[in-house]
This record gives sequence, structure tokens and C-alpha cells, in this order.
Amino acid sequence: MSLAGFFDPETAFPWRGELDAVTGIPPRKALDRSLPLLLRRMGGEALPMAALMLDIDHFKKFNDKWGHSTGDRVLRHVSGLIRQAVMYRGEAYRYGGEEITVLLPNATPDEASMTAERIRLLVYNSPVEGSHQEQPEAAPVPLIISVSVGVSSFPSVEGSELLVAADQALYQAKNEGRNRVCIYSPDGSGNDGKVTLEVTFPAPSSISEGSYIILTRWFRHRQEMTEIEAREISDPSRGVREIAEGRAPDGGYVTAEITGRVTSVERRVDKTFFSFEVRPETLELMFNHLKDKGK
Repeated sequence: MSLAGFFDPETAFPWRGELDAVTGIPPRKALDRSLPLLLRRMGGEALPMAALMLDIDHFKKFNDKWGHSTGDRVLRHVSGLIRQAVMYRGEAYRYGGEEITVLLPNATPDEASMTAERIRLLVYNSPVEGSHQEQPEAAPVPLIISVSVGVSSFPSVEGSELLVAADQALYQAKNEGRNRVCIYSPDGSGNDGKVTLEVTFPAPSSISEGSYIILTRWFRHRQEMTEIEAREISDPSRGVREIAEGRAPDGGYVTAEITGRVTSVERRVDKTFFSFEVRPETLELMFNHLKDKGK
């Protein structure tokens, strides 16, 4: 995929205004100006075009644990990597918050999905250093970053729906466990309807992505039904059982087994965070168990 021979990148993305102060890439208003111009040009020359919607996974954790200055550095870092990955092929824009949009003129669906996967891997393999807010004298810690990506393509998707479709694919990527690329499909194929739980385990854990595990003792971590804290984890395939000590929450633990697949893991010194994919009916069973506990 190349813009060479079709048009000059300098004229394809004509934004000459200020760049976003945090990310260093063009802002949303530049996207609003460029998109209709590119769609008219691609449509007039019977060329394809793609849009990527990217979201930095668990971005709030960077701000909460490492401070807003680190959060801003993460945004700049990821934005720079994305712009580097699409140089001479497209342009990246700050859509809002931690979301970034990429436009790829003259990109087929396959080329767009390969670009999205290249970005995902580049970000995941390029950590930034973070310093504890409470312990500024401590040695910096490498922070692993991941992104979820949704991809849509013109002309299979109408130009007016290109970003909406990419955003729907992004939502699917996040719902399936994050740190992945999903391609928009009008019939919703590829979305198996599973639900992702965000689980905190207050101890180091040996679990890995792709493992099918069982949570035995757990409770609701926050008010959201999909955020829980587990105190006992087992991996039957490895014969491993892990227990985290700690004071029981008000109302005690729910001792009911939840079986599912781990889709992503974030390890810290004293905690493990992971995304846990379960069937929708499991969520209903969890809700019933919590009601029985009076939580």
C-alpha cells in the first residue's frame, strides 16, 4: 500500500493548523476536515479507503497509579508510534480522550487490518517508563501498553458511516478482551456474545493469556457487575491453585465457581489484573449469587 503514484501526502492531508498539545498529532477538527475530502477523492478515483479507531487499554490506570503527567506521556508515546507506523500511508488524529483515529487512503481491507496489527504489536512491544507518585525516588518501572483497534473499509461501508463502523469494531475488540484488532462486519460476525470481566487478584499470579481458569472465591470489586476481585484461582490444566490472603469484605466472599478464559494480563509487584471472558449466562448466575449474599 502506498500513496506514491496517486497523490502527494502533503496535499492528501492538508491540515496546517496547530497540532494537539498533548499527543503532537492533528486534532479532531483536522479529521473532520480531511475525511470528506479524502472520501470524495477516493470515490472519484474508484479507490478504497480504511479507517482505524484505536483506544489505549485501561488508560485510567496510568493516570490513577502513575499520575497525569505519565498518562500524557503514554498518549504522546502511542500517538508517535502510530504516526510512525502509517507514515506516507495515512494520518493519525486525536479523536478524543485516549482514542486515536487513523485514515488510510488507497488501503484495501487486508492492508488496513495488517496495518492495525502492526500498530498493535508496535505499541505492545514499546513500553514507557513510569515513576510512582508516592515514591518518586524509586527506580522507574517499564509500563506495558496495549491498544484495541477497530477497522472499517470504504466502499463496503458508506463513507458517512466509516467512523461509526470502525468504532463499533473497536467496541467489539474491547468487549472480547482488549489488545486485539477487530474488523467491522455488518452482520456482526466474529462477535460470539461473550462478556469480559475485569478481575483484580491482590497477589502475584502465574496465570497467562489464553488459560482457562476457575475463580472460586470472589466478590464485587466496585459497583460495576463486571469488575470483581478474586481471592482463589485455579488452573486445572496445570494443576495450579492460587490463594490471596486478606480481610474478607463486608458480606463475605461468594464461593461459587466461575469458569472462563483469560484474554489479557497486567502484572504488578503485589497485584495481578486480568480480563476474563465468560458466557453471558455466567453474568446472570453471578448476579443471583450476589443477591443471595445481600451485596
